[in-house]
Amino acid sequence: MKFTAKNIAYLALLTAVSVIANTLTLTMPGSGIALSFTYIPNFLAGYFFGPGAGFVVGVLGDALGCIIWPKGAWLPLITLSAGLMGAIPGLVRYLPLSKRWHIAISYVAVYIVCSAGLNTFTFWKAYAAAKKTFWVYFIGKMPISLANMSLNLVINTMLMPLFDRILAPRAKRATARPQGENQ
Repeated sequence: MKFTAKNIAYLALLTAVSVIANTLTLTMPGSGIALSFTYIPNFLAGYFFGPGAGFVVGVLGDALGCIIWPKGAWLPLITLSAGLMGAIPGLVRYLPLSKRWHIAISYVAVYIVCSAGLNTFTFWKAYAAAKKTFWVYFIGKMPISLANMSLNLVINTMLMPLFDRILAPRAKRATARPQGENQ
């Protein structure tokens, strides 16, 4: 990514939206089950500006959200998961597929790695390990987690045409490979 003033401003804006989304997350106390829209700004940062930018937006959005509006102990694996929510779409975008497939594969990968993987394990370890086995917790959390991810996917898909017009020209320049680099 080229670090132009405009790209940094876009990333700062996406980070601010991620912080706001993080502070507005609705969490059921002590369960780790939440309704969150942090996927959207993290996805957009990774998709349009590359995996590194997406990772940074996700990590900063989560860390600043935890500082501004703490909802319990800071869990580093959740912050890592937020970063991966931004990095995965940036990596998937390099696959030679259509935009719809990029979005679908990104959300499935984020769901498996972040929601079903890191987040579930971290919340189980922090809040439920003494009371439930991992698989009981996992099965109980998955319907709500899947509904949350599906809602984020629908919203993101509806917003993509708007962000394509705003960010796509910038993103092509930001994520372009230098001449002479193998594709």
